[in-house]
Amino acid sequence: MKKLILALFIIFGTLSFSNIKYVIGVMNDNYEKPVISGVPDNGTIANFILGLSKYGEVTKYMYNNLSNSDKVEFIIEKHEEAALVSVLKTFEKNKYKGQIKVTEIAAAENKNIRQITTKNGWTYNIYSQLSELPGTVKIAGVNTKKGDFIKDLFKKLSKD
Repeated sequence: MKKLILALFIIFGTLSFSNIKYVIGVMNDNYEKPVISGVPDNGTIANFILGLSKYGEVTKYMYNNLSNSDKVEFIIEKHEEAALVSVLKTFEKNKYKGQIKVTEIAAAENKNIRQITTKNGWTYNIYSQLSELPGTVKIAGVNTKKGDFIKDLFKKLSKD
């Protein structure tokens, strides 16, 4: 029995790693005050065992802080789709009446996000690189390329 427990500990320890998946929410185009929530990524096997239940706190936090707005933009990078799917399902379940825009930085679109956004008339845009993001955002009265701002934001999050 002790060998089995030790083996499981080694397997989970080897396959698990401490990486945070972030979901960024922007309310009514106010990029100066994004709502950010993260969830640890525990590795493939641990994520499979925990399922979507691990996203409960992220989902609750994002919904409570963004659902009173007329427009929400969610910004994620590749491999953060499961957290966002959980958030989008909550907005859908609670019949959110505003506009939702999803911006993902990845090579290919996520079929679950596409399905939820299409079903609800929301927008889903995918870009392979941050430099492809169109437009500018106003930060402290200065217009900044949206891609540069998001890149800096992701950099800051990865340092935390």
